[in-house]
Amino acid sequence: MKRKHRLSDDGLNFWQPASDMFSALMMILMLVILLLCLYLVHIPDHEQVDPWYGDEEGGDWTDDGRPTPTMYVWSDDGGGGHTFTPMPTPSLTPSPSPTPTPTPTPTPDLPGSGGGSGGGTGGGNGQGEGPGDTPDLGLKSAVYVMLVDAETDRTVKEANVQFELYGGENSALQILNTYYPERISYRFYETTEAGTYFFPEKLTLGDYELHELSEAEGYEPSENIPFILADTYDWDDPFVVRVPVMPSKNIIRVQMVDAETGRGISGGSFDVLAAENIVTADGTLRYRAGQIVDELVCGEDGYGESEPLYLGQYTLRQREIPQYYAGFLQEPAVEVVKESKVAPAPEVLPSQRMRLRFSLADELYETGLAGVHFEIVSGRGERLEAVTDSTGSFLLDSLDKGTSYRIRQLDAPGGYRITTPEIPVQIDALGYVDGEAESSVAATNRMIRVQIGITAEFGKMQIPGINLALYSSQNELIRTWTSSGSEALFESLSPGAYYVVKGADKESRSDIRIRDTAEIQQINLHDSYTVHYVIYGAALVLALALLALILLLMRRKRKKRQSAG
Repeated sequence: MKRKHRLSDDGLNFWQPASDMFSALMMILMLVILLLCLYLVHIPDHEQVDPWYGDEEGGDWTDDGRPTPTMYVWSDDGGGGHTFTPMPTPSLTPSPSPTPTPTPTPTPDLPGSGGGSGGGTGGGNGQGEGPGDTPDLGLKSAVYVMLVDAETDRTVKEANVQFELYGGENSALQILNTYYPERISYRFYETTEAGTYFFPEKLTLGDYELHELSEAEGYEPSENIPFILADTYDWDDPFVVRVPVMPSKNIIRVQMVDAETGRGISGGSFDVLAAENIVTADGTLRYRAGQIVDELVCGEDGYGESEPLYLGQYTLRQREIPQYYAGFLQEPAVEVVKESKVAPAPEVLPSQRMRLRFSLADELYETGLAGVHFEIVSGRGERLEAVTDSTGSFLLDSLDKGTSYRIRQLDAPGGYRITTPEIPVQIDALGYVDGEAESSVAATNRMIRVQIGITAEFGKMQIPGINLALYSSQNELIRTWTSSGSEALFESLSPGAYYVVKGADKESRSDIRIRDTAEIQQINLHDSYTVHYVIYGAALVLALALLALILLLMRRKRKKRQSAG
């Protein structure tokens, strides 16, 4: 007979399994929350970033001396491509927008290449983050390169300055890679518009050397930059390589020459002024517009050069003008360009010699008067002498600038009168007379010319054969002559009163007045021939009447002969 066992109600606990299950769920939930918190705390270290895109603010530095590159989040755009979203980072000089980055020129993918930089493995922080999509193998460092001005230590914001990287045991050319979205190898590396760049992957610890392939505009080429990676650096705190470059300078070369002969002239000097704000690519204002930056002095051969100056536009303002030469009305403009292997020819500055040409001519006929003596007196009392040549002129080419002169006529040729005893001339500070470096001054002498003739009372024809004499108002005989078919010409007379006598009878004189004028004065005396005209007329009438009578008689005689026949 089987025994039946009866379970007691006290031996069963239905809540225990439920309680254990709830406790397990709570522990799992707490573990999930803890893991989620840890994940949220470490999100910045695990975001995919591409440090190749460089520093938004051009490589500025924080107070602790470390660079603050702008990182870009690398995310799928949902269409098979990727977008880059800038992550905010502290910067000394905020920029309104990230600077776009030139893409380095890729080289064909070389399997297994790496140029001694880790065999071409991906960069990152040991967890596959960074430009590459494979984890680091070995000890590597992120390297950030900055192009800086060697004088100011400020970043030179110049894009597309190319570099090569050498390193490893044999100092071989380092070929680095990126792996996403495809593998690309790089033989050289370019700066961004900020003048900086990251190497596309981390570099294995060791010795390296940067070699510049191209130059920043306005800067000299950089020397090779060696650097040693002795410790590991991550993308957010990279190893910084500073590449100092010297701003380019050059000298201004000038040659002052005579504008006519081309020979060098000495005694000139210039202030060199900046024609514009001279600013180098690091943003440093080197010279302000209008600032005097140097003094340029010309030697015996007229050649002069300045001190080395930053590249840009300049003007030359004359300090000293060569003696007897005129200064420049406009300041010469010159440009300082980058020095080349062949030194450029100097800037030729032709200068005009100061010349003052004086001419003396007859007031009426404008012909030159030769052999006339002049004295030139300066405002300081210095005296020069000159004599007119065959053309009636002389040249003054040794006058001083900023000086007044007086040109005095000392004598006059025979029969001429000096009309302007003294002529003032003012030479300005630049050596110009009325705006001209080669100027001229003209003067005239006057000769009084008179023509004296005698005509009939009722005609204009000159009466020949009459003896005439010219006397001054002091009864001095000047000249006697016999009239002909034209007037008699008198020169070198002085203005005033005169009289003319016909024949020897002074009582029948004709008073005349000679004026002070350059034009030829016409003076005609009149003689009365009325009786002569009457006699001549009567004789002519008688002659005509006699001729008519003869003709009449001859006609009558002819008729008689015809009647008789």
